[in-house]
Amino acid sequence: MHYIAFLHPPENGSEWGVTFPDLPGCVSSGETFEAAIEGGREALSGHLAALRADGDPVPPARSLAELSADPEAREMLDGSLVQVIAPRPVPAARVRVDLMIDATVLRLTDAAAEARGMSRASFIEAALLAAAEP
Repeated sequence: MHYIAFLHPPENGSEWGVTFPDLPGCVSSGETFEAAIEGGREALSGHLAALRADGDPVPPARSLAELSADPEAREMLDGSLVQVIAPRPVPAARVRVDLMIDATVLRLTDAAAEARGMSRASFIEAALLAAAEP
């Protein structure tokens, strides 16, 4: 699931602001556009986790067309940029998998994992998460 965020450009030395029209109270900021997006992802992930932990319903994400038809959201959009942001994946139980991998790729993977002080499984998991991010 992903949500549309409005990124508000800095004014008078302020930072980029991030708001989520479907999630009142979920806000963030960042010195740069990129930092604002990353801060927005963290805020979104934390906000959704808090809603779930409290047993509150998670509002559905609306499309840009639906948001454009909402006068309140249109007002928030004025002068802002639109960005689709996906929350970080929620950790789940670990499961065992059996993979066939080229022997050379496996040696490179093991060397890279060792150089970073990681296990093979942790390294592969991190690589898969990085590749799967939108």
